[in-house]
Amino acid sequence: MTQVIDPVVRAGGGLSKRVVVLAVTAVAGAALACGGAYAAWTVNASGNSAVSATTASVTMVDANGGAFATAVADLVPGDYFYRYVNLTNTASSANTYAGPLAATGDLGPQILGTVETCSVPWTSPGGVSTCTGTKTTLLASTALGGAGTTVNYGSITTVQHVRYGFTFNTNAPQTLMGKAGTISAQIATTLVGGRDRTTG
Repeated sequence: MTQVIDPVVRAGGGLSKRVVVLAVTAVAGAALACGGAYAAWTVNASGNSAVSATTASVTMVDANGGAFATAVADLVPGDYFYRYVNLTNTASSANTYAGPLAATGDLGPQILGTVETCSVPWTSPGGVSTCTGTKTTLLASTALGGAGTTVNYGSITTVQHVRYGFTFNTNAPQTLMGKAGTISAQIATTLVGGRDRTTG
């Protein structure tokens, strides 16, 4: 409540005070009415990204009729023969491959090996194997006895056309007559991570 003092002039020049009472009515809820009621808005975002692990696989398939497993008998010093193989990467990405090429048994130390690749399938016109594309030597003539040697085939994206050449040492001793041996080739890959795969 607020009191207002209103001077009133009376007869005889005296002043008298008239008290006027003014009532101030408080409007309940006025402050709330002015502020209003606000709606709440909730914003959400979500996403997902598919991931999968790589696969690693390679096949060694005989090519050009020269089956790798075909035995060769009656070798004499200086004889040679070829084996043709298609190395096919069936993995989900290109990988780098390597593996041992070895000759074991009594004849193992006398077997020399070479490994060459061709960008296209090897052909054998007139019985002579030929590369009509780009030829690359992976292994020069090397003795394959014991543990043999490791052949680095490099990165194989799809198919690598390989020619293995084997020669029975021209200096093989007489004592090996009638003896035998085995030639084997293996190929494998080791997958190494640490790549930035942000873009896929």
